[in-house]
Amino acid sequence: MSTSGMFFIVGSARSGTTLLRMMLNAHPEVAVPPESRFVVELYSSDEVRVDDFLSRLGSHRRWISWDTPIEDVRARLAGMSTVPYPEAIEAAYMAFALSRNKKRYGDKTPRYIEHLPLLARLWPDARFVHLVRDGREVALSYADVPFGPNTVAKAAALWRERVSLGMKQGRPLGSERYVELRYERLLESPREEIESLCAFLDLDFDPAMLDYSEQARSEVLDRARLYNPNVTRPITKTRSWDEQMPKSQVEVFEAIAGDTLSELGYERLFPAPGLGARLASLAGRAGLPVGRLAKRTAGGAQES
Repeated sequence: MSTSGMFFIVGSARSGTTLLRMMLNAHPEVAVPPESRFVVELYSSDEVRVDDFLSRLGSHRRWISWDTPIEDVRARLAGMSTVPYPEAIEAAYMAFALSRNKKRYGDKTPRYIEHLPLLARLWPDARFVHLVRDGREVALSYADVPFGPNTVAKAAALWRERVSLGMKQGRPLGSERYVELRYERLLESPREEIESLCAFLDLDFDPAMLDYSEQARSEVLDRARLYNPNVTRPITKTRSWDEQMPKSQVEVFEAIAGDTLSELGYERLFPAPGLGARLASLAGRAGLPVGRLAKRTAGGAQES
């Protein structure tokens, strides 16, 4: 197994990226830290001064959440005044991995789906895993959290934008660098999908990746547990939107993002939206309150 080779897990929010992170972290040699965000936020040039970089990284709230001493990063950059930006960033990831007795690392920050060209240029050998989930399930999942879109129309527009952007920017990288992984298939055939993912990442499959829930209970951050309670549970199949989302909201969602659902192979309930749904979608795009998401029933929370 290669001990290097950066990879990024991206996707629309509420699409299962936290679950995938926990499965990868269950591998004895892989460490995927909590969302970073600083990879993009700290970038200003391809070459950085080490002291400046360490100062900015050390005070970044996302780095602080990694619970890794900044001195460990400093030690990896000792004796250098300037370094390529990717080298500085990877020093941080390696410090995190080594502090967990791991030697392979990657990133899980869904919003990096907006920055694939930059990341692909900075890491010409990096691989990108775009996790895709049925957008109607994503919209339903937003009802469980105090952030993100609060109407079906807004959720549909955001999901369509993020997923379409990921496909547009990722697919030109080619199949050796970019893969789309379906959340539903991950739940239905976890071993098959994880083995395929491991091959893509040049990583040896380990059965522990399918039994991640015990490790996740001790490792998952409070925030992740609060908003993603299923990450500490064994893998189960899920499809809730057709039972818990009112048909009127499904029609609004499909009026806005139906073409993207179809492109991805998801079956639509309303192939040709009615006038009411089209008007509702226009109102939603204009910012008017349409199809406000109601709190879901207990036990219905989904991963991000």
